[in-house]
Amino acid sequence: MAKVSGPLMSLDARNSFAGALVFTAWKGRQVVRQLVTPANPQSDDQLEARTMIRVMGLGQHWAQLTELVLSGQTEVDRIRLRDVAPPGQAWNGYLVKSGIGVAQANYVAATAAYAALSGGEKTAWVNAAAALTPAFPASATLAKPPANPVTITAGETYFHYMWALYAAGLYTLPGATPPTYA
Repeated sequence: MAKVSGPLMSLDARNSFAGALVFTAWKGRQVVRQLVTPANPQSDDQLEARTMIRVMGLGQHWAQLTELVLSGQTEVDRIRLRDVAPPGQAWNGYLVKSGIGVAQANYVAATAAYAALSGGEKTAWVNAAAALTPAFPASATLAKPPANPVTITAGETYFHYMWALYAAGLYTLPGATPPTYA
């Protein structure tokens, strides 16, 4: 057996090699993968998916920041989501998964349900979203130029959040009257 002399090779390699491979760490392990330059097709489906993620991301952000508790509950939503999320899944990822659903079914259903509300009921959701601490923000859909983005009201964003809690089994089906938090 040959004796190794001199400095040993580092196993902590990082960066790209020859424009084809990337050396990096992932979850504490050293990995090598192919260098991929992501495409940004901006197809209608891709923009729709990004809009859904944006809306659900606003819900995540709100749940992370708020200390408000849903009426009839004793814990904040992020703790309740953490308790029902499948093992190994973070609460915020579970919120997004619940809000979008398989083949976008939950997001589409929530959008249709909100669209079916009367003008006064939508105004109630917008006002309820503004009364929260922090207030739920409005969002914008992503659109290909030259089309202009469409604003998703704070009320609809809040409605989608509550629909995600419903899909996770933490709330009743959202309807005309927004829930209260204290």
